[in-house]
Amino acid sequence: MKELLEKGIEIFGSKADFINWIETENADLGNITPDSLLDSTQGSSIIYDLLMKIEQSRKA
Repeated sequence: MKELLEKGIEIFGSKADFINWIETENADLGNITPDSLLDSTQGSSIIYDLLMKIEQSRKA
């Protein structure tokens, strides 16, 4: 969880913006909120992968 928080803050620029993202329905996740996946290792991995995708798209 700590790694996700650190990566999210790095990508979104602030804890508040990351929290806003994680609590908002996401089309890439089938219109569920990313935080609804945090209760499992697999879900956390899915969110981390999505964060990496966002990071890569911002660098392009």
